[in-house]
Formats: sequence, C-alpha cells, structure tokens
Amino acid sequence: MTWAAAVPAALVTAVWCVLPGMLVARAAGWRGIACWGSAPLISIALIATTAIGAGRIGVPWGPWPVVVTSVAVAAAVLAVRAAARISARRRSASPESVDASPPAAGTGSRWAFLHRSGPDGGHAGLALAVGMGVTIAISWLTVVLAFGPVDAISPTYDAVHHYNAVARILDSGDGSSLTVGELTTPGQPSVYPAAWHDLVALVVLTSAAAIPVASNLVALAVAALVWPLSCVLLLRQLVGRRPGAFLAGPILATAFTAMPWMVMTWGVLWPNLLGLALVPAGLAAAVTVIGLTRDSTIGRPAATVLGVVAAPAIALAHPNAVTSLLVIGLSPVVCAAVVSAVRLFRERRPLRAAAALIAAGAVAMAVLWFLAWSPFLAGVRSFDWPATMGAREAVLGVLWNAMNQRPELFIVSVLVIVGAVFALRSPLTGWLVPAHATTGFLYVLAVSREGALTTALTGAWYNDSYRIAAMLPITGVPLATIGVLGIAGLLVRAALRLRRVDPTAERRRMLALPVTAAVIAALVLASDGFRIGVHAYTVAGTYQREATWMLQPGQREFLDAAGQLVPPDGLVAANPWTGNALLYALTGREVMFPHMSGRWTPDQQVVKEHLRDAGEDRSVCEAVRSTGLTHVIDGPVSYWPWDERAHAFPGLTELGQTPGFEPVASGGGSTLYRVTACDPGPPPG
Repeated sequence: MTWAAAVPAALVTAVWCVLPGMLVARAAGWRGIACWGSAPLISIALIATTAIGAGRIGVPWGPWPVVVTSVAVAAAVLAVRAAARISARRRSASPESVDASPPAAGTGSRWAFLHRSGPDGGHAGLALAVGMGVTIAISWLTVVLAFGPVDAISPTYDAVHHYNAVARILDSGDGSSLTVGELTTPGQPSVYPAAWHDLVALVVLTSAAAIPVASNLVALAVAALVWPLSCVLLLRQLVGRRPGAFLAGPILATAFTAMPWMVMTWGVLWPNLLGLALVPAGLAAAVTVIGLTRDSTIGRPAATVLGVVAAPAIALAHPNAVTSLLVIGLSPVVCAAVVSAVRLFRERRPLRAAAALIAAGAVAMAVLWFLAWSPFLAGVRSFDWPATMGAREAVLGVLWNAMNQRPELFIVSVLVIVGAVFALRSPLTGWLVPAHATTGFLYVLAVSREGALTTALTGAWYNDSYRIAAMLPITGVPLATIGVLGIAGLLVRAALRLRRVDPTAERRRMLALPVTAAVIAALVLASDGFRIGVHAYTVAGTYQREATWMLQPGQREFLDAAGQLVPPDGLVAANPWTGNALLYALTGREVMFPHMSGRWTPDQQVVKEHLRDAGEDRSVCEAVRSTGLTHVIDGPVSYWPWDERAHAFPGLTELGQTPGFEPVASGGGSTLYRVTACDPGPPPG
C-alpha cells in the first residue's frame, strides 16, 4: 500500500479521533475552539471506556458499540441541557441560554463560519483552518520521510507488544483495558491501558488496513490532529480570543522533537504519545476550574465535567500521562493560590489568604507524596535508567530543546524564551514558566543524576528521560505561541508608529492576525518547516536503519506465507526475539509468546525450554496438547542478540534435524515446522 492509497484509511482514523467527541461537545452547546479542542479528548474517553463496558457485557469490540455509546451520551447531554433550560425559565421571567458558550453569530455562505465573529473572535475559524492545514501537511511529510512505506514496522521492543495487543483485540473481540494485559500473563487477570490499541483496532475494522498501517496512521493522526487541537484548546483558555494563537499554535505543536516525534521512535511509546497529546486539554479544564482563563469559552461547571472526562481518557491511554498532568497542573494551582492570597491580604483578610496558601501547599505535598512514596507507583519506581550525560549538558538540552542529544532547535527555543518573558506579565499565563522549569528539572535529574532523589522524583516515569523530555512541549508550545504573539504585537505597534497612526486597540486587533501570519510563515520558511528533516531523521532512526531491523530480508514475506499455511485455529511457538512473534499481528495466526517478556504458564515454560525434546520425552507432549500447539518457527535471534533473555527459548531452536518436526515453509532465515512429535501413533524416529 502506498501513502496515496492510505488516504481513505487516514480519513477514517481522523474521524475516530474527532467525530465521537465532537458529537458530544456539540450536544453540550460548545462551538468553535471549545468543540474542536475537546473533541479528541472526549473521543478517546468514549472509545476506551466503551471498550471496557463492551468487554464486561460480552459485546464484541467494533465500531457499533462506540457509535451507540456516543449517540447515547450526546442524547443524555442534550436532555440535561433541556432540563436546565426548563429550570432557568421557571426561575426567570426573561430566561437566558445555559450554554457554556454563546452561539456563533451569522449564517451566510457555507464558508461564513471561517470569518464570522463567534465565541472565539473574528476570523478564528479561518485561522484554525489554515493553522491545522499547515500542521497536517508538515506532519504528513514528516512521517512519509520517516516511515518510508506506509506499512513499515517499528522494530522496537514495545512495538511487538502493541502490535500483538491489537491482534488479540481483533481475534478475541475484547478490547477492555481490564483484560488486554493477559496477552503476556495468560490466565491471570491483568490491567493494561488499551486506549491506543482500541483505536488502532477500530481503524483496522473500519478501513481494512493492516495492523502496521493502522498503527502508523494513528500515530500520524495523534501528531497532526489530537496533539495540536489539544494545544489549541489550552491556548484558547489562556490567551482568549486571539486568532493568531489558533493559527500559530497548531504549527508550533509540530516544532518540538521530544513530542510528538521522539515518542514515535523511542520504546516505542505509542500509548504515551496518545496520553501526552491529551494532557493540554486536561490542563485547559484545570485552569478553567481554578479561574486562570481569559474570556473563557467554557464555564466552570462544564470544565469540571471535562476534567472528569479527561481522567479516564488520559489514564487509559497511559497512566504516565496522568502523572504528567498532575505535576504540570500543580503550577497553575499554586499560582492561583498566590494571586488569591495577595488579593486577600490587600483586602485585609489575612486568614483567608493564609488558608489559600495552606491549601496550595497541601496539594503540592500530595503530589510530592504521590511521586515519591505512593504505593501505586512502587512498581515503576524500581526501574532504573543510568545517567547518560552531565548536568550542564542536560540543562543546555532543555534550553535549546535538544534533549537526549538530539539536534538543537534554536528558533523554537528562542520563541519559548521570548514567550516566557511575555507570559510572566500576566498571572493567567505566568504559571507556564515554573511548570516548564519543573519539567526541565525532572529531565535533568533523570538524565544526569542517579540516587534516591532521582528515583523519588522521576521513578513515576520509569526514571526514563525520554518520557520526561516529552512533557516539555506541553508547556513549550503555549510559551512559543505566546512568543510569536508577543513579537507580532511589537511589530504591529512599530508599524503603526512609523505611519504615525495612533495604536488603538481596534487597529492593533485588525493587524494582529495578518502580522502573526507573516511571522509564522517567515519562521516556517526559515526553519524548513520547523526542522522537518531533523524530526523525520529522528523517527527514521528505528524504522529505516538496518542495524535496528527486527525482521531479516525476506522474513516478512515468509511470515505472510506462513499465515496462509497455519490453520485459523492453529497456535505457533516462536522465540519473539527472532521477530517471528509478529506473525500474530501480520496474519492473525496466534503465537504462544506474543512478546519478549511475560509471566508464562507452566505449560508454556515447558514448550519454551524443552519442545525440541518432544520426540524423545513424551511428557513434553502433555504441554503441547494442553496448549493446543500446532506449529513452531525456528530462526536466528535478530533483536538484541547480546541480551541473554534473547536466548532463553532453547526448546525452539535447532529443529532442522530433530525428529517430530515437519518442515512446512522457509524464508528470511526462518523455517515453519508442523509439530508431529505428539501426533497419535508411535513416536517419530
């Protein structure tokens, strides 16, 4: 399949990312940025929670459960709004709308919505449309250069699990996060956040795309749609009705290597990619609830509901992202408390001022306890990634957005610094600076220091500097956008003064959008699309470099052929470190060991260690019959051959001259055998 042929599947992916949430948001009365920006968050919440509900009642996973749930939730929201209207009419002789935002004014032509003055100000629709158009183009070009073929496989440790988790959902019809973890813990209930896998499975089911294609298209959709729209919602709440922000914000969301591009190649951390992409929308809800907004388009009650929706959406994408939301969200809470305390002191109400500060301190201590001592994170705090650089290099990496030794991003870094200066001028945006600094500090700890302090503060992210680095753009994007708005504002003032025209607010507003457009266009051209080449090269590091290939030349074709030879009810044993575990994802034929690590059953352990002895040791056949094993693939270890775990499957090797294994097909250095050692009759020999 070519990238051009994948366009219909890409559109299907975009629909799943946006349409369910948009249906509910529109039912809630939200328009403009509030609707578009919250749609991905609500969509993921609907998809992930519906998968759990469908699994509990035995409904197979697919598009219809999501459609029914989305319509039902939208209808419920409409019913609540109708009840609220009736209540308002009874209380007032001149009732007012209870919508969270005023309805957009005007009708006109089909394109009038791009220009009319609605809840987000004049030309907001046009600005967002142009900004998102450029963003999609940049993202599409980046992934085409990075992935190569649209069906390219990510040859990474975690990718094997993610691909096969989707295959399990398609095979079993169960996409519940309460059961997907059983992929690597057979027979043992195991929770694993499956929002990503549920979404990929939906794309497969509704577009006929293969799992690798659907995975790549979902990654593209998250980078090009989910992440930028989420950032725009946060910007809308922070800077108000400034269409320049809706133009520049989405484009700047593609400008940082650490997020979304690095997360597409390291790990691979696809669930983290999805979870972090939703965090800005969660922050938008948080700052609205605590009152740090300008011309808010979402009321506090609605923002509270959105925050409640954000929790399961982000958690079911990846719990790491919830922790990121808590840590970044601490800054606006403290900032709001300080602003409130100052106001209360000035009003001679010191007790209330002290109470505000104490409450903020309690929240900060709760977050610190959660990071350092909470039993919920005890398991992940045990992971330890060694330091890889000195503190000075790490700090410079944060300053120039060159974390984990990636190329410096000078233009966007200068924008972040300029934006920080402008942001500090208002308490509504000032919290972005300490939040950015906090994330930078955590990254510096993780990448340059080892010890108890590092474990306590960064263990929630597995002490993984890549996961923490991906948090920086969450505040970096709004800071850079504020920087662009600030520069554009200075240029507008300078232009008006040069023409000796009074720089009134109305004149500045009229010029703000075109000048912002000129600034962002100049920056895009000067930086080659905010370093498209750098970002593509970063992602291509795992997709296109031979040294990291998991599949040997010809091995993928061999697996496709093997899938035709193994019956639908067959079960295949293969050392996952050979790449042959991808048989499940590529063909739908179940494999006994779908990932490199797992808590395998006793019978699986017997197969793993002693299958090659089945012709001589008849006790092995008990495990073969118990598991339903029919075939085995023998091949060379291609992934991390220096890792001792890669050689922990001795029972699946050297089968060529071993009695009881009938060769069926060969290719790419691997051979498919049918297990005959346990067939009825005399032992083979």
